[in-house]
Amino acid sequence: MQIGIVGCGYVADFYMTTLVNHPELRLAGVYDRDPERRAVFCRHYNARAFDSLEALLAEPEIGLILNLTNPHSHYVVTKAALEAGKHVYSEKPLAMEYAQAEALVELAEAKGLSLSGAPASILGEAGATVREAVASGQVGSVRLVYAELEDGPVFQEPVHEWRSVTGAPWPAEDEYRVGCTLEHAGYYLTWMSLMFGPVERMTAFASRLYPDKGTGQPPDSVANDFSTACLEFRSGVVARITCGLVAPQDRSLHIIGDRGVLTVTDSWASQGPVYLRSPSGEAPGRLGRLLHRIQRYLPGRIFLGRKLPTPRFGGKLPSYPSQMDFARGPAAQAAAIRAGVPAPLPARFVLHITEIALAMQNAGGGAVIQLRSRF
Repeated sequence: MQIGIVGCGYVADFYMTTLVNHPELRLAGVYDRDPERRAVFCRHYNARAFDSLEALLAEPEIGLILNLTNPHSHYVVTKAALEAGKHVYSEKPLAMEYAQAEALVELAEAKGLSLSGAPASILGEAGATVREAVASGQVGSVRLVYAELEDGPVFQEPVHEWRSVTGAPWPAEDEYRVGCTLEHAGYYLTWMSLMFGPVERMTAFASRLYPDKGTGQPPDSVANDFSTACLEFRSGVVARITCGLVAPQDRSLHIIGDRGVLTVTDSWASQGPVYLRSPSGEAPGRLGRLLHRIQRYLPGRIFLGRKLPTPRFGGKLPSYPSQMDFARGPAAQAAAIRAGVPAPLPARFVLHITEIALAMQNAGGGAVIQLRSRF
């Protein structure tokens, strides 16, 4: 399938790096509202540049649009693409307001078009391993999930020096304005919702702990940099998810069941390790008993468990920390379109993830929320 890219910023290079893993996707055109950025990007990748969004959307050979623009532009660009009869894969979030996201889903359904979106890390090797372990009952009945998405105080790092492969700067002001919750919560919300179903009810809290991120932005224009939520899934599973830019980096996931605990060390690593251990966390034998006694006096864990085998992947990935196959989501969507079936991450599912993330981001001093969306 021929694809078009809208937005040549920092994340676009991640998609281009991994596009080589999916030769069934062919880049037919690129547009960015910044002519200089567009020219640099297209020259680097030998891609065809379009002078306007309208011209790109009018290209008949393009079937799928990748919306990689700033989050505040997601709604407008996706709406235009759908109205032009194009399928769309959008970077997160689907829109900055729930009503807008819902309107996009309804528009796609009315036109018979496929609408999907990031993140698609659940489709990676680690995600597949976790889903198989849960489905096959290796941890028994799942009772509780702890999901950590702490990215550390990046605003204390030299972010103004960060550049993508083609020289795009890391969009610090946009990142702080949009907020770490909308940027990161989806990484584990997608995993949990695909395994345990929709969230029926949630209790959330959010706060802005560092109003000054060193960018000169007015404090009231900076989003909350800490949020946490307790989620009640329709299946009965309960989860706690935390997002932040204050605590030390931690992107781990712990799925606790009657018979064991699954641990993922990093949601941003498609091929990252997945561990299985007993409910008590002990390793087998005398060594296990010794480690169990020692660990009671240590802040961390020595034994994560038995490493589960994961599918092999020989493709190309971006460098640390974003070691994900970004193009896998669009590739899976394109395959579903060709087969005439829903995308692995269909529109109503992406809407549900968007609603949860927006509720977390905007929870303020605390709120109990009944979710409206279903999938």
